[in-house]
Amino acid sequence: MPKKISELQSAELRFRALLNKRDEINEQAAVLRSERDSLHERKMALQDQMNEARNKRDAFVAEMRVHKDKRNELQAKARELIEFKKKTKGKQPGSLKEEIRGMDADAKAMELRQQTVPLTIPQERKLLDELKAKVAEIEEMKKVLAEQEKIAKEIYSMDKSIDAFFRQADKEHVEVVRLSEEQHKAHEEATVFMKDIATLTASANKKHQEFVKLREEADAAHEKASDMREKIIGIRKEKRMEKMEELRAIRDVNLAVKKALDDETKKDKAADEALQLLLKKGRIEIR
Repeated sequence: MPKKISELQSAELRFRALLNKRDEINEQAAVLRSERDSLHERKMALQDQMNEARNKRDAFVAEMRVHKDKRNELQAKARELIEFKKKTKGKQPGSLKEEIRGMDADAKAMELRQQTVPLTIPQERKLLDELKAKVAEIEEMKKVLAEQEKIAKEIYSMDKSIDAFFRQADKEHVEVVRLSEEQHKAHEEATVFMKDIATLTASANKKHQEFVKLREEADAAHEKASDMREKIIGIRKEKRMEKMEELRAIRDVNLAVKKALDDETKKDKAADEALQLLLKKGRIEIR
């Protein structure tokens, strides 16, 4: 037949079991905390890499905008020159030169007529007026020709400038395309890091939730153990009080016996009283 344990022994066993359970849960929680912290460290390292990739991307974008603005400015200048060229487009200097040659020939013919052909005074005056008008017209045409030649030179210079602007704009566009590709690569790199960080964050959060749950279980076990400790203290105190009461009872019996023994006539009575008192306290069994 198994030996029956006391209430105090049962309480002490329960108390030790609760402490063991608490310590075991705390060990499991420590493992989860370590795994969670490790995930956070990996996440922080990835965040640094992601931020570096984002900074590279932003730098590429900023540089690309500079080249894009420069490209657009050069293209705008080229278009302005093209529009100005269209506005100044008119007669070609070559055709105007031919016209002036013809007018010169007419003027010389009129001079020759005035010198060689007999004319009346009114006819000669009329011819001289026409010659004068012709010469004046030729001078005006020569001014127009000079202006056209000047414009032609400017247009030639414009053409060269337009070509130069477009060549420079093309170079800037090449840089825009290159930097656009670089910033896309950096953005994709940052996106990959961001996805990995999200995965690590989810795992770390799960570990943290499990950690918190175990800590709550450990706290609950610790609280029960504390309650059990108070109960054990109460039982032990009660046992001490009972022991003290028994000791006081035995002391009273001993004093009564001693007093009775001093009186020979009361020996039997004292012995009976002592026996009854011990029986009452359960310290003696009669079999």
